[in-house]
Amino acid sequence: MTTSRPTDIGHVRAGVATNEATASHNRYCNEEDADRLAFAMRVATEAVRTVGSDNIEIVTFTRDRICLQPTDLRQGERIARALGCDMPLDDRMFTPGHTLWTGVVDGLEVQVRSVLRQVVTR
Repeated sequence: MTTSRPTDIGHVRAGVATNEATASHNRYCNEEDADRLAFAMRVATEAVRTVGSDNIEIVTFTRDRICLQPTDLRQGERIARALGCDMPLDDRMFTPGHTLWTGVVDGLEVQVRSVLRQVVTR
């Protein structure tokens, strides 16, 4: 899971998984649970390395999902987009509200928390 160009995020380019990512995910699906957890840890480590460890406050991961909380939630959308996460979920039920950006990196769901975006309504 190396980043060869600035436009590459792990094995994802512009939200499209590469052949290497697909092969990596297939291996992941066939491994035992401990190996799947180790795989998730490697993907999380690469995601943090990609956006800079000084930009991330909290990393939470399971065998199938990674969640990143930026040090500055105002940078959440920028970090999410750098990882290929471009599907927003606006949560206004909490105070303060927040937006959870989601996407898939190496077959794992990745979530990045950010400030609540200002949705323009007509």
